[in-house]
Amino acid sequence: MSFDPGAQEIVIDENVDNELHSGSEEESSEEDNSGWEDSSEEESSGEESSEGEEAEPQEIVIDEDVDNQIRSGALRKRLQDRSLGKGTITLIIRDPNITIIGDMNLGWGDQEEAPLYGCKSLLRVDLKGCTKLTKLGNAVFSRCSSLTSVALPDGLTQLGNSVFVGCSSLTSMALPDGLTQLGDDVFRECSSLTSVTLPDGVTKLGDSVFFGCSSLTSVALPDGLTQLGDSVFWGCSSLRSVSLPDGLTQMGDYVFYECSSLTSVSLPDGLTELDKYVFSKCSSLTSVSLPDGITRLDFGVFEGCSSLTSVSLPDGLTQLCNYAFSKCSSLASVALPDGLTQLGDYVFLGCSSLTSAANSAGFSSRNVVPYLRDRYKCVTLRKLVLRLLGQYNKAVNEANGTEAEKHAIALANFPTDNSTRRFTRKNALDIRLFLQTMSTSGGNGIEGVVGYILKFV
Repeated sequence: MSFDPGAQEIVIDENVDNELHSGSEEESSEEDNSGWEDSSEEESSGEESSEGEEAEPQEIVIDEDVDNQIRSGALRKRLQDRSLGKGTITLIIRDPNITIIGDMNLGWGDQEEAPLYGCKSLLRVDLKGCTKLTKLGNAVFSRCSSLTSVALPDGLTQLGNSVFVGCSSLTSMALPDGLTQLGDDVFRECSSLTSVTLPDGVTKLGDSVFFGCSSLTSVALPDGLTQLGDSVFWGCSSLRSVSLPDGLTQMGDYVFYECSSLTSVSLPDGLTELDKYVFSKCSSLTSVSLPDGITRLDFGVFEGCSSLTSVSLPDGLTQLCNYAFSKCSSLASVALPDGLTQLGDYVFLGCSSLTSAANSAGFSSRNVVPYLRDRYKCVTLRKLVLRLLGQYNKAVNEANGTEAEKHAIALANFPTDNSTRRFTRKNALDIRLFLQTMSTSGGNGIEGVVGYILKFV
């Protein structure tokens, strides 16, 4: 519904508490909790106002005695007047002195006590006039299901827990540059939210910040972000890609759980482990790049990633926990590092493509682990030989003389004992044997070299 510029302006002055909050506190509490809660029957009837007609848009401006009006519940009572209809009110609060709206210590089970909880009449909110406002308390706008936009003041530094939880009509949010703290569940179940840019000062995202934001397609994470809490993007089914900052060192459980449109993700080098079910049920994920520093993959990390075809596990990986790749039905290529010492149960349960590949290679389809370890040795050997070949070709190009003389010089001088150490691995290829065999198989020309290399690659 569009806003009518000619709509009536209602200015609430210092006497609002007497006018709107008469009667005992107990009676007011009962009315507040009734509001539109549990009113599905009336909603289904299509009634938007007490007269059964569509209510007119209005603008409510508060510029006096603001703190008292909010704390007393008078403002919420006014906004929950069912004659106002849904999404008809633009609320403008102008108070140069107020520093906080709501309570930062309000518990999850006490959300209904938040000052603007469940005010379905709200369409827009403008807090720009609150120039000293630094904090929005827990659940301040919780369940304001018709709220489409909120203008926040530049001085805001902290959003409490569940500030916008269940604001299902909220489509976008411009966060001030000075914001540094976001509590848990801030945008939980904001199902119409499509994009968010987080300020540079944010270093941590609490648990479930974007939980259930099913329309979220993109989110810009700041470079200074170091920690993602549990379930941050759980159920963000429209999120296709996300760029994780280089400084990220910690990701909680279930971070991208059921992000069914996510196709790829690149993980920063600072991560050393992935916690439980981080990418579980990301059914469109086709590839993932794991940093070299990863040593542990926790329970069900990639469980149910049915489009994942290949994974390159880092050499330093030592632990794969239960169900890490279970139900990855398209996974056909993965190699287990030699240093992997702890392999959990059912790691590759339901990986039908991997089972077929093992069977084709002559290994038992009932246990793919021996096949995967053998693949790792083959891949490691191939990488080593290709690196040596690159170094050898460089030595040939830098030598002088005929083609045969160049190869002879390269064979005589490359590699030295010191230069081979970084290439050799325990149980890998013997460098001397490599050079000897290459030489005897035709080291006087490139054909002989390639012929030998082809045995490995």
